[in-house]
Amino acid sequence: MALCKVLVALVLLVSLSSTVSSHSVPKPPVSVSPASPPVYSPAPSPIYSPAPSPVYAPVPSPVATPPTPVASPPKYVIEKKFIAVQGVVYCKSCKYTAYNTLMEATALPGATVKMVCLTSAKKKNKPVVLTAVTDKKGYFFIQPSKKVSHLGAQKRCKVFLVSSPPKKSKSMTPTNMYGGLSGAYLRSTKLSKPLPYALFTVGPFAYAPPPCKKSTTLY
Repeated sequence: MALCKVLVALVLLVSLSSTVSSHSVPKPPVSVSPASPPVYSPAPSPIYSPAPSPVYAPVPSPVATPPTPVASPPKYVIEKKFIAVQGVVYCKSCKYTAYNTLMEATALPGATVKMVCLTSAKKKNKPVVLTAVTDKKGYFFIQPSKKVSHLGAQKRCKVFLVSSPPKKSKSMTPTNMYGGLSGAYLRSTKLSKPLPYALFTVGPFAYAPPPCKKSTTLY
């Protein structure tokens, strides 16, 4: 009898265990911890590469520029010209012999004049002497010479009376009108047309006629 109770108890135990196994026992609720906020790793600090130092091209050393030459004015070469000298010799009238005038004077042909030009300030240098004889109108013309140029001629040259016509040389007296005896300086002459030489003028010169030789003159 006791064995039967044991068997019955085993059968009940087996059936109970099968029932329990068929009906799963609910598991106790699992406590879920609240979701933790997302953890962000800190953003890396930006790394700035240093700005490259500006590279400047080396400044060239100042080169001394030579001063620009100032344009010099053109040099004018003065052309040397030979000189010619002209003039007239008169014979004064008896009426006006004592006066410094040529009123009623007449041209004197055949009179000789000379031009004396100093070539240097040195006394040893011989002066240049050129002569001329008047024509029928009393006009004389001293030809150009290579020995005398127009440069300084007005200071270096003088013209003098030398002699009256040969037939009257003993009876006529030279006067100092316009420097006939002391020497006349050259005067430049304006020309309407250019000439190959520089032309100068002296005088006019004058001789006193024979009848007036002893008269007192005022020149």
